[in-house]
Amino acid sequence: MKPKRRYYSLIDKVYQMDNLYEAWLSVKKNQGSGGIDGVSIAMFEKNVSMNLRELQRLLQQGRYKPDPVKRHFIEKENGKLRPLGIPKVSSYCTPPNLVLDF
Repeated sequence: MKPKRRYYSLIDKVYQMDNLYEAWLSVKKNQGSGGIDGVSIAMFEKNVSMNLRELQRLLQQGRYKPDPVKRHFIEKENGKLRPLGIPKVSSYCTPPNLVLDF
């Protein structure tokens, strides 16, 4: 019987470029809106390689800090408003939003 793999740290899996790119494709497919920085998915895509490399660099250096989310309210069926937080496009590509498939 082969022993199961054990991972003691997953951060090196998170900042692998292929995993960041897969997360980006998922974000693009969902067609969400941009966050507090005003960067839309289309704007992020224009420089996607540079944006993902910068994200990778920050994650590798342990310097990534998520930004505040953009507050938006949506109306519920009962007429009340429910708050909704919209993160930046780049934040969707980072933990805990990145789901790894091992």
